[in-house]
Formats: sequence, C-alpha cells, structure tokens
Amino acid sequence: MTSLDMQCLKDIPYIERDGQTLALDLFLPDSTPPSGLMMFAHGGGFMKGDRVGPPAEKLARRLTNLGVAMASISYRLNAEDTDLPVPIRRQVYANRRRAKDDGITLQHNLMGPRFEAARQDVGAAFEFLRRDQCPTNFNALPIGLIGISAGGMVGLSLVFPSDNLPSYEKPACVIALGAALQHPWALTENAAPCLMLHSCEDRIVPTKNCEVLAPLIAQANAPIDIQICEKKGHNAPVHALFDGGAPNGTPYWQMALDLMRQAGVLSPSRAGA
Repeated sequence: MTSLDMQCLKDIPYIERDGQTLALDLFLPDSTPPSGLMMFAHGGGFMKGDRVGPPAEKLARRLTNLGVAMASISYRLNAEDTDLPVPIRRQVYANRRRAKDDGITLQHNLMGPRFEAARQDVGAAFEFLRRDQCPTNFNALPIGLIGISAGGMVGLSLVFPSDNLPSYEKPACVIALGAALQHPWALTENAAPCLMLHSCEDRIVPTKNCEVLAPLIAQANAPIDIQICEKKGHNAPVHALFDGGAPNGTPYWQMALDLMRQAGVLSPSRAGA
C-alpha cells in the first residue's frame, strides 16, 4: 500500500470533566475530502492507555490512505464511583449483575463506573464531531468506531446501549479487538454492523465471552460477526487485524474494509484498497 501524506490536528479539546480537559487527535486525508470517519478508542482496562501510540498511528495511515478520516480519543481513566450521579451508578451496578448472570466473564472493575465514564466520554466525542466547533465538518458523514479491548467494549455498548443509561449517537459500524459486549440483553437486529476479532486464548477478556454471545446473536439476528484468530494473547487481535486472516484465507483487514464499506464510511470504489 502506497503511503500518502495525511493532515494531523493534535490536542483538540472536546469536553471538560470535573476540571479535566479531554482531547482528541484528528487525522485527515491530505488530498481528498474524507468519505467518512472512524473513531479510535484505545485499550488499557479503563485504568491506563493513551490515544497516542503505534496502533493509532498505523490505523491513521491506513485509513487516510483509503480516504477515511480518524479521530483518536482520550477518555477518563480510573473514574471513581462518585464521578457518576447516584441514579446512574445504581443502574451501572445493576447492569454488571445482569451481565454476569447472562454469563459475561470480566474483571469486576471492567464492568463498573470506569466503563460507564468512558462510554459517556466517547459518546460526548461523537457529539463534538457533529458540532460546528469541530475543525472539520463531519455532519453529513457516517462515523464508525474501532476500539481495542476497553475501547472496543465502549464501541459495542454504543451500538447496543442499555435503556437505563444515557443515550448517545450510535456508531455506523464497530470493529472491536479483544473486547466483550457488556449489554447482551440489548442485542437487536436493527443495529449497525460489528466485527469482533478475538484471540483463541485471552486471560484478560476471556474467549468464553464469545461463546456465550454467539447463540444470543443468532437468536436476536444481530449484525455481529465474531472471528477468532489462531494466536494466543490479549493483544493478538490487534496484530491479526493488520497481518492475519481467517481460516478461509480472507484477511481480517479486508473484513474490516468490507464492514466500513457496508456502513458507508469507506467509499465503495476504495473497498479493495
């Protein structure tokens, strides 16, 4: 793939949270208006991680080469219970219990207020990207999301939101790498297409979650494609997206392109790039 220049607008503030400025970096194709935008939400278990780093840079170059813009998002880390209003906090606790009852297996702190704070922040980033204050006008363009681990959980929860929590714009598509769906009761046929790429063995976000989810997806006829890569480890799906492929020989990156084309984020004429 030929490497093209891209524009990069750094440190764009999108919201203030309790005196903390949350920002995003915007990557734009250099020579053509974008056909759509993909938000990037980093991983780190809602405790660490950064919007800047090799995965974001690599994704930005690949996407802008295809005429797609990318916004790499920072969100709150290590949020406390008290960072959420009491009514919301109670619903988050109830949802955690319900998800575990449905068979979702995750560390306790991945399913509580830290998750909800990140979900609200990424939702606010969607709102910012639609406003006039954003340096580039994306009002008429579809916006999808690609997320690693915690970021993928946020993306899936925006497509399939629980009705007892604040609502935000739903992404046009989601690519979730090493993530789990925390609201399985919200699965529905009328939703944006999603690709979940998971490792065959993951101790942080157990692969068992995909096994639990598969029959629920089928029952709801929800548009989620689960792919299990043959490599072990929590970070394996990130590497597999760029360099791996399914048993039938289809590269995972091609699956991601097909998903973005289906959602209108990627121009059909660039789908095979």
